[in-house]
Amino acid sequence: MVDVHSRLAVASAPKVLGTIESFSAALAARKVRDHTVATYVAALRRFAAWLGDECTIADITPDAIGRYQIARRACAAATIGKELSALRAYCRWCIRARLRSDDPTLEIEFPKRRKRLPRPLKREELRQLEEILVRPAPVLDVKRRRIWERNRRIVIVLLYTGLRRTEVAGLVWNDVYLDDAYLLVGRETAKGGRERSVPLHPRVVAELVTTPIVRRRGAVAGHPDGRCLSHKSIGAIFERWLADAGLRISAHKLRHTAATQLLMRGADLREVQETLGHADIRTTEGYTAVIPERQRAAINRLPERFDT
Repeated sequence: MVDVHSRLAVASAPKVLGTIESFSAALAARKVRDHTVATYVAALRRFAAWLGDECTIADITPDAIGRYQIARRACAAATIGKELSALRAYCRWCIRARLRSDDPTLEIEFPKRRKRLPRPLKREELRQLEEILVRPAPVLDVKRRRIWERNRRIVIVLLYTGLRRTEVAGLVWNDVYLDDAYLLVGRETAKGGRERSVPLHPRVVAELVTTPIVRRRGAVAGHPDGRCLSHKSIGAIFERWLADAGLRISAHKLRHTAATQLLMRGADLREVQETLGHADIRTTEGYTAVIPERQRAAINRLPERFDT
């Protein structure tokens, strides 16, 4: 027999969609990054739409979460993991807000993520990229020329710093120290909120100093009024601008390229870890797998033919 109080509690449970704004505000109050808040809210809305727009907090059960995970099985493991993390954060907030007393996410089994080898640019892709970067700007109107110069700047910063595209999108002049040749990645954009400093290569400094001092306000590579681009806009630069120039690569490939090039040219793992902002050095160690020099000497010991 179902307990009367349990039935009343279920009947009076607030709708999920009606609590999202409060959940979002609670995350912001804890200084969770804006990007993470937006990701969690979007994931929660997708889950609520799957359950039904009228679903309540009480409808979030271990069984419902399990069925949702099955329904999303076609998505990448990382995507499913983010959605489950959002549900877990929401349910724990519900408990703190006294909207429910149990946590239906305790038994969640996160999907196993297959570790892929980094994908740095090939030498021919690097040559092609360099041709694009040093190519004189085409004759354009003022607006299009500014966009062309901004896009070029973003690519150079990505290639020489190994920043994530969200970090480049949120980079502001206040965090760039040109005279001392380094920049700061703030907690608002850094993954996990881990601030760090990143040295600037002379080529990056030379690129940035072309901006007059009076215009060094707001975003380093953003809108004319100083507003930052979204990380999706950074991705569009690669999907359109570089693609139109004949090179189809992703922004993240430049991060992989920066890391592998640093290791190939003598940087140690700790230095690369600090530059890229990896929380775990094992992540940095993954880049050594795509540097074949260590194995080449052994492979070269094999004979030209095996029938002699």
